[in-house]
Amino acid sequence: MSALLSKYFIALLTTAAVLGFIGMTVFQEHEKPSHETLVVGLQSEYPPFEFMDAHGKIVGFDIDVAARIAEKLGKTLVINNMEFEGQILSLKQGKIDLIMSGMEITHSRLKEILMVPYHGEAVTTLSLIFWNEIPQGVHSLEDVAKLPNPTVSVEAGAIPELYMSRYQDIQTKSLQGALAPLMDVKFGKSVANLVAPDVAKYLKKKHSEIHVLDVPLSEEDATLGFGIGIKKENQELFQLVQQIIQELKTSGELKHLEDKWFKGGE
Repeated sequence: MSALLSKYFIALLTTAAVLGFIGMTVFQEHEKPSHETLVVGLQSEYPPFEFMDAHGKIVGFDIDVAARIAEKLGKTLVINNMEFEGQILSLKQGKIDLIMSGMEITHSRLKEILMVPYHGEAVTTLSLIFWNEIPQGVHSLEDVAKLPNPTVSVEAGAIPELYMSRYQDIQTKSLQGALAPLMDVKFGKSVANLVAPDVAKYLKKKHSEIHVLDVPLSEEDATLGFGIGIKKENQELFQLVQQIIQELKTSGELKHLEDKWFKGGE
C-alpha cells in the first residue's frame, strides 16, 4: 500500500471511529443523496433529539426515527452533521433528503419546505433556564430586561433566537447546539438560556442545578410541534415519510422511542 493510500485508509478509519455506526447505518459528513441512501441533515448538539454520547457516537430520538424511515425505504441512512441555520438551504439545494433536527413546524417554514409532524403538540410556551436559582424578582423576560447588562443565550437558528429579537433591552447570545448556551449560563456568561420545553425537561433531568421559568407565547408565536423537513418538489418522498410515520404511530414504535429519549434517555 502506498504512503498516500495508507494515510487515506487511516483517516477513513479514524472518521468511522469518531462518528460511529448504528447497525448497518453509515455516518459520513458530506455524502450527497443517491438512490441507495437517505441523507439526513441535523445538528448534533440538541439533546435529546441528537447529540454525541461519551464514545463520540451521534445518538438520540431523531437518529432512531431516521433509522426506521431508512429501513422501511430500503436505503442506507447517512447523517450529515451541519449547522442548524444552513439546513433548509441544503435541503432546497438537494444536498440532503430530510431535515431531522428537532425542528419546530412554523408558518414561515411551511412557506419554504414541506414538514411531516412526528413529535409533540403545539408549543404555547418557551422555557427560560437559570443555573442554581432564578434571580429575585424575575418572573418573565420583561423582568430579565431590568437586570444589569442582561444576556440570554439561545441556539443559533432556532425559534428562541427569533423570539428574543423583540427584546431590544436584552443582549441575545447565539451559540451552536443546545449545550453551549446552557454552559454559558452555568459559567455566568449569560443570565439565562431560552429553549423549547422538551429540551428544558431533558436538561433538567441531567442537571439538578437547573431552574425553569415558563415564557407564554402568543397564538402567532406558537409552533405546531416538531416536523421532518422535505423539499417541496419531492412530493413522492413526502408521501412515503407521512405513511411511515403513521405506521410507526399505529404500531406504538414511535411512542416507545419517545418514552426512551424524552422520559429518561440512555
